[in-house]
Amino acid sequence: MQLAGLTSRQWAQRHGYASAAEWRGDECGCPDDRCIGYHHDAEEECGCLPALIDELRRDERKLADARPVWAAHVRATESGTPEDRAAAETLVAAWVEEYAAGTTWHALSDSPRGIVYRNQWNDSTWLLYDADRDSIETAEVTR
Repeated sequence: MQLAGLTSRQWAQRHGYASAAEWRGDECGCPDDRCIGYHHDAEEECGCLPALIDELRRDERKLADARPVWAAHVRATESGTPEDRAAAETLVAAWVEEYAAGTTWHALSDSPRGIVYRNQWNDSTWLLYDADRDSIETAEVTR
């Protein structure tokens, strides 16, 4: 984690714990004490930490890339111009293509505020970027 610039506290908070002291660490029987629970046989090499750090970095990029998309939507809503709306739609289409595999529909939504989409695997609508919390989500939208 140190090589990735992460503290135990940051890592624990990422996984829902208030502090590093509460984090239980390895729960899958892996002898590698960096493992946080992807299940595999104890004699297999642990690949958890590198994979999870890659996932964290991708989520950080996803969040950073969502912010200007949402800002373009706000600008388009405020200005009401077709040019601003087209720019926002172009940005959200590129963002969804990059970060939401299997998309069949997407939108910039004002309720809930954020980027929502549907995918090829089910008929649910999912919130991917929560503009109110400025966070990356994958939460089902109930209407």
